Amino acid sequence: MVETALPRLLTTWPDLQLVLVGSGDDRAWLEDFAQKNGVERHVHFLSGLSNAELAACYRACEIFALPSRGEGFGLVYLEAMACGKPVIGGSHGGAPELIQDGVTGYLVPHGDPIQLATAIRTLLADPQHGRAMGARGRQTVDHEYRFQNFVKALKKILRDQCES
Repeated sequence: MVETALPRLLTTWPDLQLVLVGSGDDRAWLEDFAQKNGVERHVHFLSGLSNAELAACYRACEIFALPSRGEGFGLVYLEAMACGKPVIGGSHGGAPELIQDGVTGYLVPHGDPIQLATAIRTLLADPQHGRAMGARGRQTVDHEYRFQNFVKALKKILRDQCES
């Protein structure tokens, strides 16, 4: 869906670049779509990255978007948030559990390139707003999703169970 929003965004931001990280069944379709729509010089496919290379991608991006319909918990959203990036996810599945719409990023309906383009356009037009969302996302990760927080929560559950 990000790739279908790209042509709309290029009218305002002609230097915009889309980096798709990972591998999947849709790669051939995405490459073909980019070529047929004349945006192939704006779309880059990366796969087989090391953890360090993946971390560099998170640090280098301005916006992280994964508006898929099948994303469960969505560890990738937390990884992007931990790097201080605003995130865009689908308004279903696990994304709404992680992304605070309008606070740490945006939630968009799956299959709606207009809503996706609007969310991206909003962040590109106001980079300070995007940085503020990213900072709130990083704070959310620090306060709610660090390993030591899970340890504390597990200890509390175990203590409560042992006391009952």
